[in-house]
Formats: sequence, structure tokens, C-alpha cells
Amino acid sequence: MAETGDTPKEAPGQTGLPTDRPKGPATISDVAARAGVSKTTVSHVLSGRRPVSEATRRKVTRAVEEMGFQQNFFALGLSGRRSQTVALVVQDLTNPFYPALARGLQQAVGGRDYVVLLADVGAGTPSIETFLNEAVQRRVDGVVVAAVDVPDKLLEPLLASGARVVTVGSPRHGTSTDVVSSDDERIAADAVAHLYAQGHRNLGIISGPVRVAPGSARLDGYRQALRDHGLRPLRAAEAVGDWTRDSGAKAMQQLMDLERRPTAVFCANDLMAIGALDTARSLRLSVPSDVAVVGVDDIDAAGLVSPSLTTVRVPAQEIGRVAGELLLARIDTPSATPRRVLVQHHLVHRESA
Repeated sequence: MAETGDTPKEAPGQTGLPTDRPKGPATISDVAARAGVSKTTVSHVLSGRRPVSEATRRKVTRAVEEMGFQQNFFALGLSGRRSQTVALVVQDLTNPFYPALARGLQQAVGGRDYVVLLADVGAGTPSIETFLNEAVQRRVDGVVVAAVDVPDKLLEPLLASGARVVTVGSPRHGTSTDVVSSDDERIAADAVAHLYAQGHRNLGIISGPVRVAPGSARLDGYRQALRDHGLRPLRAAEAVGDWTRDSGAKAMQQLMDLERRPTAVFCANDLMAIGALDTARSLRLSVPSDVAVVGVDDIDAAGLVSPSLTTVRVPAQEIGRVAGELLLARIDTPSATPRRVLVQHHLVHRESA
């Protein structure tokens, strides 16, 4: 059965496709005119949701390719159809943890032909608010938030627009979203247990920003682990970084300047731990003989620095993949009960501790 708008059978040697190309971006009407079918038939071919004869499908596909036609995802959103786009908001793209996470997300959603838009909070431009507003305007189907510096109020327009949200890290206060995270308190406890087992009793920490997770959770876990081992947390031995290598170096200097400096330092991520190694080297301190260092994440550089970094491995790519799977499930079933998934971590013992 022929679709509405089909042209009569073409004569041998004729394509039935006009050779002239419209000025400006091609529209669905232009494609329909060139293919000799109705706009409805073009829509059916593009969506794949209605049966279309193979001959007509080839004719429309050829017209799309020749005219360079691209679907208007904004219009798709207005029509109630999915835009096939999701957004990822990360804390700092220069931190190797986040590209690995992004790859995991892409692997999860790529099989469903989703395009991933990326925003880097650390870059500062455009602002995260501008990006999220743009995501609403583009009618993105969902957003994965892997950044601590995103206020809950900025997510409200997204949720109101119908976009689905998955959070990496701690649950958002005041919003009901799916969450994928590591057990940050347990991570700190395992690092402290490792250092304690090696005979260290004078420990210090370089935490992330303490106002939000995972900085606050890893600091809480560190303090509780010390108490569990009969040790008293000392505020003087608690330095704060901002997840960067430079901040880790400065925080390590602060700890090493103490009259009774720690013999072991737990760093809340690998970049700060590598910065701590930089400072130890500049002070001519031997690692781990003079001071032991443990990080978190197990980025590629952890095994390349000297001494190689003992760290707690948090599988970033798996986190991204799980976040993508949660997001697809939420897009398919918006009314489902929010889920929280904990990914497993483990200690990687190398030379620094």
C-alpha cells in the first residue's frame, strides 16, 4: 500500500528528485517536495514509528542526505516527542575522574541514540545557570549532575520542564532524584584502617570543601574511623583543598608545618594526593618513610607518579554507566520510585603507603 503523497512510479532513468536546493537549512517540507511524498510520510520515515514501504524509505533517506536535512530537536520537544539529548554537568573536566565518568554515561545512552551535552562547572563560562536554562530550552530529556556546586534551586526548572535528573554523589536536598554514589564515609574508614595497620597513629587529612559531599562525608568518615581506632581527631591536622593538585600541595605544606606533623596523610582525591607528593618532594621528605600518603579515585596518573600512589579506587566509568542506565529508566518510567545505587570501592596498595 502506497503512503499519502507518493508520486507515480518513476520512468526508467529518472530519479523523481528535483535538483535545486533551497537557500538556508532544509525543512521537512523541502524533503517532502524533493522525495515527492507528504510531510507526514517524511515524519514516519524519520521517526521509524509507522510502517513505510522500503522504496519510499529509500527515496526519503536519499532526499535527507542530499539536502543535509537535520531534525529540529526543539520542535520535537514542543510536539511531545523526545529530543534524544541528555546533559551532563561535571565539577572539573581537567580532573581525569570526570572524562571517565562521561565515557561511561555515553556508553550507556549511546545505544539508544542519545546525544550528550556537557557543562564544566570549573570552567565558569558559560555559568551553570545559563547552561541549565539552555538545557530547558532545548527540551533535553534528562540531566546527570556530577557536580557539588549546583544549588537545588537551579534544578527546579529542569524538573518542572519534565526533564529527568540523576545525581552523582549525595541525594539533593529538596529534590527527589535517582542517585548513584560511592560510600564516601566507608572510603575514608578503609584508608584510615590501612594506615593504622601500618603502624601510623598520628594522622592528618586533606579534605575537599567541607560544606558539601563528598568533602563532608569523607571528613566525617575519617574522624569516625580515628575514634573507632582509639585515636582523637585533631583539627590542626585537618587541611582543606578544592580537589586540585595545587590545593593539595598547599594543604600538605600546612600539615608539614605543624610542630607535630602527621606521619600519614589521607587525601580526599588523587589530584590533591599528587599535590601532597609534590610538597613532600620539595621538602625532601621520603614517602612513605617520613610521611605516607593515600588518595581516592585511582585515576591513571596514580600509577604513574613516583612513588606510585596508594589509593581507594572509585570506578568513575562504572558510575557514569550506572547513572546513564538510571536516567534511561527514569525517562521510560517517570513515576517509578527514586533509586539509590552504591558502587563498590577497594584499596589499591602501591608505594606511597
